[in-house]
Amino acid sequence: MTKRIIYLHQYFAIPSMSGGTRSYDLSKKFLEQGHQVIMITTSAFLKDFELTGTWTVINYEGIELHVLKQEYNNKLSFAKRIFVFLQFFLYASRRVLKVKGDVVIATSTPLTIAIPALVKKMLHHTPFIFEARDIWPEVPVAIGVIRNRQLIRILNSFEKYIYRNAKHIVALSEDMKHSIVSRTGTNSDKVTVIYNISEMKRFSNVPEGAPIMPKYTASDKIVLYAGTLGMVNGIKYVIDLAAETAQIDPEIVFMVLGDGMEKPELLRYAAERQVLNRQVFFLDPVPKNMLPKLYAESTIGSSFFIPVKELWANSANKFFDCLAAGRPILINYEGWQATAIHEKEVGIVLSPASNIKAAATALSNYLNDHSTLAKQRNNAIKLAEERYSLDIAAARYQDVLLAV
Repeated sequence: MTKRIIYLHQYFAIPSMSGGTRSYDLSKKFLEQGHQVIMITTSAFLKDFELTGTWTVINYEGIELHVLKQEYNNKLSFAKRIFVFLQFFLYASRRVLKVKGDVVIATSTPLTIAIPALVKKMLHHTPFIFEARDIWPEVPVAIGVIRNRQLIRILNSFEKYIYRNAKHIVALSEDMKHSIVSRTGTNSDKVTVIYNISEMKRFSNVPEGAPIMPKYTASDKIVLYAGTLGMVNGIKYVIDLAAETAQIDPEIVFMVLGDGMEKPELLRYAAERQVLNRQVFFLDPVPKNMLPKLYAESTIGSSFFIPVKELWANSANKFFDCLAAGRPILINYEGWQATAIHEKEVGIVLSPASNIKAAATALSNYLNDHSTLAKQRNNAIKLAEERYSLDIAAARYQDVLLAV
């Protein structure tokens, strides 16, 4: 049974631009399954599109895009981001009523993405699926961004209201599902885990052209971080780790690819620790379809977070991109990813910042174990194919859509 899917994603991105492409990849699969997709989004990651007014409708590869012209970047303060969230849900709540659909998918963050879906349900009786890409407000409360007790109570109540009204909930990891069920009393059967995606086809096609890494280093021990440079990512850990590895294995280098509100401070701190452009190099973000080249030229990929337990449930793109590229993964936190790394032998879990010297020694030993690295490259691709491929995610979503 085919459906008209209204897809609400404030930060929709396509492979020719930087940003996560989960919604794009799933939309393309929905089209293959015979569904129609109407994407309601903003211009945040679609800056190259010609926008003619407040809303622009574009047919992009079969996806009907409704794009709200809105300025956004990941350097915005928390207060400014809240304003952007509010602005989008107000505009999108009106827009969604002008579009016909059989089901709505609302993918967070922010939590306010559910409001247009709730409006559509109340006025047009259209069921919606809520996709929790991050757990709000649990995470911002845990990291101290939201502290007002009354606001926390309001947000917790709103979260429960969303889950009660959603026809189904999609969580991006088992740990996220556990958080939703245990904190809000949501029935476990109402929550389906559909992990983030290792897009095998994209990462098997490495773009041609001159190598990129030799412009910066001749080392064959390259750790790549490709992601946001925000508060929760804790990239100061990388700089401290680089300062320690420089003492025992100066050939280890870290390529930090990305942007964010922490970048100026990270550059200053790297210079202070005397590793800037020696052991740590900062590169600007690249389009998603250029990432395979950078991973192919790196030894391992990585994902980092500040030491807050609530962040362990994350389903960051970096983890899945790394596996799809056939590269082992380095992380500095526990949770389901650490368990997968240990069980499937696809990388290394380093100790937290309190034991940086031990982490540096472990990383040096690991990067000099060439037989293990070779084995884990194969394990990474195998795990991506068997558990996190786009085909697997799309098939699970098809089951959810048909059930709704």
